[in-house]
Amino acid sequence: MNLGKLDRYIRIEQKSVTNDPDFGSEVITWTTYKECWASVEDILANRQESTKTDLRLSTRPCKVQMHYDNGIDATMRIVMLDRDNRLLQIVSVPAEIGRREATEFICEEFSA
Repeated sequence: MNLGKLDRYIRIEQKSVTNDPDFGSEVITWTTYKECWASVEDILANRQESTKTDLRLSTRPCKVQMHYDNGIDATMRIVMLDRDNRLLQIVSVPAEIGRREATEFICEEFSA
């Protein structure tokens, strides 16, 4: 893995679900799993648009690579701290690169 490519500072967050004591509804909060340097590269130069439940969404897939970490899963999300807090949802199962040299996964950025 080329360490020079780790040029984006990110925060990986994990979902925490609790119940509201007054109404019993689920309350989702995001807590920090770790902050680290990573490589974030857009996969497609153009955006793909889709319509889901009458909402027009634009998604931008990207590939994220960082030092090896086996605790990351597809329920987590990434906040790019050096790019106006760009929010990325992990959409693939993280893959091990080399012999525990790096972890790589696919994310998508959503915007309305």
